[in-house]
Amino acid sequence: MSLMRAHKAASAVSIAVVLAFIVVTVVTTVSSPSRQPLSDSATCSQWAAATPAQKIAYAHVYIDEYGAFADTARAADTVETTIDNECVRAAYLGEADDISVLASIRHSF
Repeated sequence: MSLMRAHKAASAVSIAVVLAFIVVTVVTTVSSPSRQPLSDSATCSQWAAATPAQKIAYAHVYIDEYGAFADTARAADTVETTIDNECVRAAYLGEADDISVLASIRHSF
C-alpha cells in the first residue's frame, strides 16, 4: 500500500489498464457468436465455416442429446470426424447447403 501511496499516478494508470483489459475480455467473450455451438439444423456449409471450438461443442451437445458413451472425449472426436467426412461427401454431391449436420451423422442423404 505504501508503494501505491508514493506513486499515485502510476498506480491509477495501472489499475485503469487492468480494468480495461478485463472489460475488453468480458465484452468480447460475451458478444462473440463464434463461441456458440452449432445446432442440429446447421448445414454442412456452416459446419465447414465453424471454429474448432464450435465443432467440439456441437459434438458434445450431440452426445448429450442422442447417446451416452463411456469415453465422451473419444466419442466427440468420432462424431466430429463423421460429420467432417459426410459433409465433404455432401459437398462433392453439391448438397452442402442443404444437408444438416444431424442428417450427415445419420447418413440421411
